[in-house]
Amino acid sequence: MNAILLILIMIAMGAIIGGATNSLAIKMLFRPYQAVYIKNWRVPFTPGLIPKRRKDMAEQMGRMVVDHLLTPEGMQEKFNERGFQKQVIQILQREAKGWMHSERSVADLLKQYAGVTDARGKMTAYSEEWIDKKLQMFIYHNQEKSIDDMLPPEWKISAESYFDSFAARIADKGARYFESDAGRVQLETLLEKFLQGKGSVFNFLSSMFGNDKILDKLQPELVRFFRDPSSAMFFKGFIIKEWEKLLDQPVWKAGAQLNTKSVARYSVKALNRELTVLDRLDMPIAEWAPSYEEHIINKWIPELWIRCSRHCLQSC
Repeated sequence: MNAILLILIMIAMGAIIGGATNSLAIKMLFRPYQAVYIKNWRVPFTPGLIPKRRKDMAEQMGRMVVDHLLTPEGMQEKFNERGFQKQVIQILQREAKGWMHSERSVADLLKQYAGVTDARGKMTAYSEEWIDKKLQMFIYHNQEKSIDDMLPPEWKISAESYFDSFAARIADKGARYFESDAGRVQLETLLEKFLQGKGSVFNFLSSMFGNDKILDKLQPELVRFFRDPSSAMFFKGFIIKEWEKLLDQPVWKAGAQLNTKSVARYSVKALNRELTVLDRLDMPIAEWAPSYEEHIINKWIPELWIRCSRHCLQSC
C-alpha cells in the first residue's frame, strides 16, 4: 500500500514539475515581447527567444514561401490549368451577374466603397480634363506637321466627297433666304446703308425710282444668281481653296486657334447625349446593365481574365 502511494506521489510531482517547466519554457519562447532593463542592465532571457529573432524568422518564412510555396513555376502551372481558369471565370461571371441586376446605382456604389460624392459632376470634370490634356499633348507632339500629314487619306476623301452637296446646299439656302420676306428686309437694309452718303446722284436715283422698285429688280437677280448651276461651282471652288489652306496649316497654328477646353466640354456633352453615360450613373444598374449582360459575361470577362493572367505570368 505504501509502495502504491509512493508511486502516485512521484507521478503527481513529476506531472507538476513537467507542467511547470513546459509552461515556463513556452512563456520564455514568446514573452516578454521587449527587453527588460534595470537601469543599464538587461535582464537575462529578455526578450523571449521568438520576439528576439522575429526579424530573422520573418525573412526565413518569406524565403520559404517564395522558394517553395509560391514559386513562379507553380503560379504559371496553376494559371495555365484549364480547370482553374474555368473556375475563376465562372466566379467572375456569377459576381458580375449579381451586380448587373442590382437596384443600386453606380453613384451609390462609388459613394459607399470609394467615398465619392457628386459622381456625375466629378466624372464630367475628369472627362473634360482628360480630353483637354490629350488634345494639348497631341498638338505639342505634332506641332511641326501639317494638318494634311495628320489626317488619314480616307478621312480626306470622305470630307471631299461632301463638297458638291455642301456647295449646292449653300446655293439653295441663299436662294431660299433672298426669296423670303426676311431676305427682302435684309436687302432693303443693305440698300439703304449703301445709298447713304453716296452723293447726290444716288440720292436722286433713290428718290426717282424708290427703294421698292430697286428691290423689285435686285431681289430676283440675286435669287437667279443662287439658282444658277455656275453658282454652286463657284461655291465649291471657294470651299476647295479654303480646304487646301486648312490642310497646309501647321498643327501648331490650328492649335493656337483651337480652344481645347471648349472642345473637351462639347465632346463630353455630345458623348453623353448619344450614349447617356453620365445619366446612367444615377440610374439603378438593373435598368440598363442587363442589355449588355451577354456581351460582358461571355466576352469581356473571359478576355479580361486572359489579359490579367498573361500580365501575371509575364511579371513572374
